[in-house]
Amino acid sequence: MDLNLRERVAVITGGATGIGEAIARALSAEGSTICILDRNAEAAHKTASAIAESSAPARAGAADVADVAAVKRVIAEFVASFKRIDILVNAAGLLSTGPAADLPAAEWQKLSAVNLTGVLYCTQAAIPFMRQQRYGRIINIASVAAMRGGGTVGNALYGATKAGVVALTMGFARELGPHAITVNAIAPAIADTAMTRAVLTDEVRSKVLERIPLRRLTTPADIADLAVFLASARASFISGAVIPVDGGILTT
Repeated sequence: MDLNLRERVAVITGGATGIGEAIARALSAEGSTICILDRNAEAAHKTASAIAESSAPARAGAADVADVAAVKRVIAEFVASFKRIDILVNAAGLLSTGPAADLPAAEWQKLSAVNLTGVLYCTQAAIPFMRQQRYGRIINIASVAAMRGGGTVGNALYGATKAGVVALTMGFARELGPHAITVNAIAPAIADTAMTRAVLTDEVRSKVLERIPLRRLTTPADIADLAVFLASARASFISGAVIPVDGGILTT
């Protein structure tokens, strides 16, 4: 199946590792040019170099997604290099655990700055270029925690930020549709990544698996496969959708 992704230019936030890296590699395998925006400059350049050596062109830019000036600068640099931006994947994120009632205000400020404000800033930075070319695919990484106010690992603060991502997804889909820009969100269950392994003790992992009908954790590849489809021409009439990749956990 030709997904018509050859020579498309994709910006992936948080693309140096984890879910973002998996999506970057999957898009590159389809022939897309990859731009990795990550606050970890060393990791971003390492991943971009590996992608460029094995498949499609790739470059990296360092920025904290919560820094609006840095985000605008890096995205403008990507566009200056490749002349367009076709796909934006907002994958940068932080996890918060523990009872929300006991967490300091600084935890909320840090979490919301990356998980929610970062999605807004990166989307706003990409919109002018997508409007000008009358084409765009924006894919946000939400979470099933948005529907449940948190969960076994992510707490209510985390769920609230991801619920905000869902709202931004639906609102931007409505605003940007007339410009031929689609906006969708992927809502994974707990993914097996470096970010979650620190809290996924054997006991916690066992409890989580009991709640998932398919009896395994989400993998970055599960999420990347859907992201590639949503970025493609095959998904041209899908917008404003929030699609769970959760092994059926929302049914329990």
